Amino acid sequence: MDLLIRFTDQSPNYTYGVEFGRILAKMECGIPVISNAGFPVREENRQVLIDACTAYGYIPAFQECQCDGWLEFTATKSEVAN
Repeated sequence: MDLLIRFTDQSPNYTYGVEFGRILAKMECGIPVISNAGFPVREENRQVLIDACTAYGYIPAFQECQCDGWLEFTATKSEVAN
């Protein structure tokens, strides 16, 4: 497998932000069920994802996965308007 894109900024916060941004864009579009495109999310993003779900009317679900520091994540649009 070849690396297609390399982050030039090696800060973990940068990569956490990229992960969150991909998910936030889906929330902004109002997609009914959101995930991280089949990938787990970093534990460090849990609270910011919870906060975004609250702000955009989603119900988050997290599940431990086999890799330490990673979580399975989905969010479902709430039927009740905020």
